Amino acid sequence: MKLQLPRKRVLLGAGVLCVFLFLVLGQVFLSRTVIDERDTIDELRTRVGILERDIQSKTRLVQAYKKTLDLISRYKITLPEDEVDFYSTIERELAKNGVQVNSMKPAKTSQGNRAVQVDFMGPYYALLNVVADWRSMGVAVRMVSMNIKSGESGMVSGVIILETVISEGGV
Repeated sequence: MKLQLPRKRVLLGAGVLCVFLFLVLGQVFLSRTVIDERDTIDELRTRVGILERDIQSKTRLVQAYKKTLDLISRYKITLPEDEVDFYSTIERELAKNGVQVNSMKPAKTSQGNRAVQVDFMGPYYALLNVVADWRSMGVAVRMVSMNIKSGESGMVSGVIILETVISEGGV
């Protein structure tokens, strides 16, 4: 069976039309795929930007932490060996500055720490010197509370509660 020329043209035209339609449909499909991939790329770029800012923030925090650790490691803080060492260190600073100790007794504190309650009397400015000396004496001491009452001619009396951690060897 031989095809006639008009039929050949129709079939050839239909074939070309089908190829053209497939090309157009393929182009539309590829175009949508490219647009979806571009949206995905834009979203990923946004995420990368957020993560980079987060990394920079964390890096700054780590640098600040390291700097703080470096500053802390420069301080030579020791722990008292036992309660007697702790009490004597506290009393030594009071006596050195001319503040009279009326009594020293253990005080309640959190678990693992030791505290002493000091009843004192002395010149106000000498007491300020004692507080400054406690901060710089190289032994870990924390002032829990301080109550001061004024007296005559610059004298004060009061009660201070100081807390520390005893080193592992102490009882």
